Amino acid sequence: MAFITRIAGPAMRWLLIAFVPALLVPCVAREGSPPVVAGHARFEFLTPSLVRMEYSPSGTFVDVPTAVVQKRDWPAVAVRSSRENGWLVASTDALTLRYRLQSGPFAADNLEVKWKDDPAGRAHGWHPGERDRRNLGGLTYSLDNISKVNLPTDGMDLASPVNDMIPGIDVLLAEARPGLLSRSGYAFIDDSRTPLWNARKAWIEPRRQEANQDWYLFTYGRDYRRVLGEYAALCGPIPMIPRYTLGPWITDLNFEYFPGAEDTRQPAFRHYDEQHLKDEISRFRENHIPLDTLVLDFGWHNYGWQGGYDWSPLIAHPAQLIAWLHGQGIKLSLNDHPGYANTEESILSHQDSHAPAVLRALGQPLPARPSFDLDISTSWEFSTDPENRGLDQRWFAKDRHDGGHWQPIRIGAPWQTQGYGSYQGVAWYRTSVRLPAHLPAALYLYLGEVGKSYRLFVNGRPVAHSQVQWPRRLTYADIAPHVRADRANVIALRVVAGKTDGGILRGPVALRDVKPPPRIHFDLSDKRQAAIFMDRLHRPLMQQGVDSWWVDGGSGAVDMPGLNKQLWTNKVFYDYTRQETGKRGFILSRYGDWGSERYPAYFTGDTYSEWPVLAYEVAFTARGGNVLVPYISHDIGGFHGRKIDFDLYARWVEFGTFSPFLRLHSAHENPDEGNLRMPWTYGSQGMALARKYFTLRTRLIPYLYTYTWVAHRDSMPILRPLYLAYPELEEAYRHPHEYFFGKEMLVAPVLDASGNRTVYLPPGQWIDFFTGRHHRGGTTFTAHYAVDETPVFVREGSIIPEQPASLAWSDARPLDTLMLDVYGSGKGRFDLYEDDGVSLACAKGQYALTPISHVTTGDGHERLVIGPSEGSFEGQPQRRAYELRIHSAGKPRSVSVDGRPAGHWSWDAAAATATVALPERSIRDARDVTWSTTGP
Repeated sequence: MAFITRIAGPAMRWLLIAFVPALLVPCVAREGSPPVVAGHARFEFLTPSLVRMEYSPSGTFVDVPTAVVQKRDWPAVAVRSSRENGWLVASTDALTLRYRLQSGPFAADNLEVKWKDDPAGRAHGWHPGERDRRNLGGLTYSLDNISKVNLPTDGMDLASPVNDMIPGIDVLLAEARPGLLSRSGYAFIDDSRTPLWNARKAWIEPRRQEANQDWYLFTYGRDYRRVLGEYAALCGPIPMIPRYTLGPWITDLNFEYFPGAEDTRQPAFRHYDEQHLKDEISRFRENHIPLDTLVLDFGWHNYGWQGGYDWSPLIAHPAQLIAWLHGQGIKLSLNDHPGYANTEESILSHQDSHAPAVLRALGQPLPARPSFDLDISTSWEFSTDPENRGLDQRWFAKDRHDGGHWQPIRIGAPWQTQGYGSYQGVAWYRTSVRLPAHLPAALYLYLGEVGKSYRLFVNGRPVAHSQVQWPRRLTYADIAPHVRADRANVIALRVVAGKTDGGILRGPVALRDVKPPPRIHFDLSDKRQAAIFMDRLHRPLMQQGVDSWWVDGGSGAVDMPGLNKQLWTNKVFYDYTRQETGKRGFILSRYGDWGSERYPAYFTGDTYSEWPVLAYEVAFTARGGNVLVPYISHDIGGFHGRKIDFDLYARWVEFGTFSPFLRLHSAHENPDEGNLRMPWTYGSQGMALARKYFTLRTRLIPYLYTYTWVAHRDSMPILRPLYLAYPELEEAYRHPHEYFFGKEMLVAPVLDASGNRTVYLPPGQWIDFFTGRHHRGGTTFTAHYAVDETPVFVREGSIIPEQPASLAWSDARPLDTLMLDVYGSGKGRFDLYEDDGVSLACAKGQYALTPISHVTTGDGHERLVIGPSEGSFEGQPQRRAYELRIHSAGKPRSVSVDGRPAGHWSWDAAAATATVALPERSIRDARDVTWSTTGP
């Protein structure tokens, strides 16, 4: 890497390091089978069931990675090819491809692929342009703004939301593309326009041949696991995530701080500061509710939506706050807005302290300073115009007899807070400004924010002004041709209010001789701009101790043809975090289509707090694995909506406990409301609920963390739809609101206010996780669950590892004691995975696996064997005690440990659980426990 460092310098180093694997990929794929070429068409059989199909009018093919496809070196595949009656025929043991020679680009009439669906032996075929109506679903960019009116009504929740316009950015939520899993037995990826990796430039660049076709077809029948593995090999595996992210999260400061705004001077606003955050964390700790991560939403930024990387005055001592949080075991994540689609969002305010250096680095001029700057924010008068008479009566011309009811009004606050209640009609603002005898050639009227729209008049004449494109708020107009020197000038605005606020809501309200400077934004597909963006604006915050980023949006931060904007934004943030810290990367962001599995996690956006939305999120999360995205984070409790009913809140928390992340969040849009997703909002009932489920979540982390390893190693999601385990079982496709949580557990969240739930259990024997009640599989039953209960079941014979309950955070103590829950009779195995939880050392083999097996022997005894731990990592406990909890239909007649009768063990008849303590011993020693519930 020395030559890279010398060439790039420190600011670029992280970008190059992030792409080292790509630099090492051969320029051509010669490791595998030779491609089959027919004129301008080329076919590469990457596996017997995965074929790449390229057509190039120029005959120039692509052998380098793309922004989506990473792997180009594949093992050899036996391929048979021939030319028969004007067709190229190429076959492997799994599929046969036919292409009509010299027929041009791929189309339905010149290309087909056929394969057999083993073990049934049914024949399947595919042609270009075919719509797969049996696809099991993919993911949308987000779930922003979804509510009951947007959602499917068939009860399955598999279709995409409809007519969902994401507010503010006015983007219609696009339909999800098909996922990898389909009952048709194939998946198709079109990579034709994705930018290519240029090893010499160490960056991506657009494809030169736009007419090229570059396709991938996976054929797999019902072997769903195989297609997930092949996709991960092609586009990149799921990385290991930091262990702490599996613990509970909360989000706060979901409001805007803008210096000088009237609301920032209110006592409630000033109270919502770093001490408030400390008190919030302390309240969790004092009430023994575990918590791992605090996310600060928009209020941490100074300058609000205008863009800021200075801390807002609410966080007066950021370094001390971060140190305090870390001392409490709390990780800190910050919200960032790198650019929304369809907006002119300013990423960095010109008033931010970083702006001069960033502009110089970008090669852009500093904004011109005005030589004429007149504040006109005082002496305004106001009149409502409910009958819309102002235009006809010329209220814009300041006549005492114009018919208006003019009263003084303050700038910087809506008229609704100044004595005009809920008035939402047309209103007028007016002032008179005496100007000096000598005026500049250009004179711009600045209006910081007017809600919602307005017309401008100067001295009785209409004047055109700039238009607002959210989230920018400043509008302006050159009024020099319309004003008179050394005289009073009348400025008037006819304002139409928005849904809530109306009026001149924010400064500056001024006259200046320079136009407002253009917004500062970044194109993260530009290597230099990406480096400046991360190094200048994010590195200082990470050096202060920020642990991760919430990349809220990003689809407007990239400008390269064919590149998924969100995918590349996610990559820039993820790679920088990983390289700057030398630890595992982690972000929360939107879905960026193929390749997104490489940059966890996916935040679904601002939903409404409704029962149908909760149900949709359950089905949505379960099918995330269909595109190999195992890490999906919802706003638990929903976003839009103030205090919601407790039963809806409780069911959302219960779902969050058995989902990839448990993260409370809401639209507490101003400090007067407070954070209405905090458990104390619901008094002692809410606190008890949070204590139960937050504690359970931390207890389950050994189980969950092992499945993060399985996701990384085996390309298997943590939440699994039933058909992933039972692809041949018709019933498995009929229950999208149930899912496997790992392999051993099945979850069926309660989804309506009745508390009733109809549950289908797949074949086998099942035990209720909470009550120990036994259920026969292959059946459906309906039961009622109290508001703090939720349906979770464990496959009989299974082993569930847990850690002791934490009263603080999930990694508060080493895992020197492990709880093992063994459910009923049968056969089970669990290979416990452990590592240091944060570093990249696991990629170098620094981790440990402890095999744990359970079997029912021929003589009716149950046996649990804990094998020696294999492997090592920094901080690994060398000795471990176990607490074995045997969930049995009856009290064991005997228990032995390592061939000798166990000493003290207990039986809880109400819970039908025997507890056996295994004293601390070396992790390299095997442990052997047997028990019997039958015989003498």
